Amino acid sequence: MQSIGQAGMTTTSGAESDPILRARGEVMVHRAQAAEALYRKALETQPDNAEALNFVAMCELGRGEFDSAREHLEKAVHIDPEEANFRKNLGILQLALGHAQDAIDTFDQVIAMDPKELSAPLHRAAALEQLGSTYDATAAYYHAIATAQAAFSWRNRNTTPPVLQPVVRHAIDYIQRNQQQIFMELMQPVRAQYGAAALARVEQGLAIYLKHAAAQYPDPRQSCAFFYIPGLSAEPMLDAAHMPGMAALATAGDTWLAELDTAAAEQLGEPYFGTHDLALLREQGVLDGDTGARLTAWFLYRNGDREPAARQHLPRSLAAVESLPQRVQVENLGPNVYFATLAPGTHILPSCGITNARVNVEIPLQVDGRCVRSVAGHEETWRMGACVAYDGSFAHELWNHGPGPCTALVLDAWHPELSAAERAALPLLFEGISQFHMAAGVEPPFGN
Repeated sequence: MQSIGQAGMTTTSGAESDPILRARGEVMVHRAQAAEALYRKALETQPDNAEALNFVAMCELGRGEFDSAREHLEKAVHIDPEEANFRKNLGILQLALGHAQDAIDTFDQVIAMDPKELSAPLHRAAALEQLGSTYDATAAYYHAIATAQAAFSWRNRNTTPPVLQPVVRHAIDYIQRNQQQIFMELMQPVRAQYGAAALARVEQGLAIYLKHAAAQYPDPRQSCAFFYIPGLSAEPMLDAAHMPGMAALATAGDTWLAELDTAAAEQLGEPYFGTHDLALLREQGVLDGDTGARLTAWFLYRNGDREPAARQHLPRSLAAVESLPQRVQVENLGPNVYFATLAPGTHILPSCGITNARVNVEIPLQVDGRCVRSVAGHEETWRMGACVAYDGSFAHELWNHGPGPCTALVLDAWHPELSAAERAALPLLFEGISQFHMAAGVEPPFGN
C-alpha cells in the first residue's frame, strides 16, 4: 500500500517493504517461486530467520538440491528447536536422502513435541517402509491413516492437503496390499496341513473384512460387526444337540448352582455392563426394564482370559467348561463364560454380535417364572437344563418376565458347521488381527 508523505511524495509502507511479509503473501496465493525469491532476499539481511531458512530449504529439496537444503534446515532447527514443523521437514529431507533411521528418530521427536501433528506419523511409516520393515510399516501407515480419519482428515480429497494426497494414497495402497499378505501368512500352517481349498470360506471372510469384497448376507436380518464367513447356515436358532459337549454340561446344573451359591454368598458377582445404573444403561441402549432391572455376572472366562477367582470359587464349573471339545479359544475374544442372573423385569435390549463363526449358548439353571430369548423374532423360553443356542450375528434380546431372578450358564462355541481346518485357522487369524491393531496403536475391531 502507498501513502502520501508530508512533502507530497509517495512512500512504501512497512508491510510492502518487509520481504518476509511479502513472501507470506505470495505463499498464500501459491506463488512459491516468488515467495522463495523474497525469502532469499530476507536472508541477506536476516541470515538467522528460521522461517526463511525453512521455506528456502523445502524449495531446494523439491529441486533435489539436498546439500543446501540440509544446511538450511539444520540451521533453522538449531535457531528454533521448539518449532516442530522445521524438525519435521528435516525428517522429510533425511528420508529423501535415504537416511531412514535418522528420519525415524527425527519424526519421533516431532511426535513427542506435537502429538496432534498428523503427517509426522505418516512420514515415519514411509521411513519404516524404506528400511524394508513391511509389518511395522504397514502397522504404522494404518495408525497414521486411522488417527487422521478419526480427526475427520484424509477421508477424501477435500479433507487431504494437496501436498499429502500422493503420500496418503500410497499409504492406503500399501496397507491394502500388505495387510492381506500378513494375514494370509498367519494361516499358512493350517493351509499346509489341510490344503488351500479347506480355507476358502475363511479367505472369503478375510476379503470382506479388508473391504476387498462386500458381505452378501443370505438373511437381511444378519449383520457381523467384525468378521463374516460366507456359507454358514443363516439360522437364528440352532439345535443345541449339535453342539458337542453341551448336553453333558446341561445335566450338571445342580453342581453349577451349588458353586454359584457359594460365589454369590461371597459377593463375587459384578454388573455385566459395568454398572447397575439403569438410567445410564438405558441411555447406552443395552438394558431396560423395571426399577430393579439388572444383569449380574460371575465370570469364569472373560475375552479369552480365565478369571482368577474362578479357579478358587468355581472349580468344577471351570473344569467342565474347559473340557468342551469346540470351545472358542482366541486371545482378546474368547471364550466368554459366565453365570448370568437377570433380576425380575429385566430386558436386555437388541444387539448384533461380531461374527457368525461364534455361537452363543445359554444353559438355564434357575427359572422363576418366564424368561424369553428372542433372536430375529424367534422366541425360545428358558427351561431348566435345556440349552438355548443361537447365532449372535442376528439381532437378539432377552426378557425376564417372571416374579423372581433367572440364572443361566452362558458361553460361546464355534459354529457347528465350521470344519476342523476352519476352527484351526480362525484363532490364528483373529489373534493376528488383534496383534496388528495393537502394533498400530488402534483398538482391536472386536469385543463381546
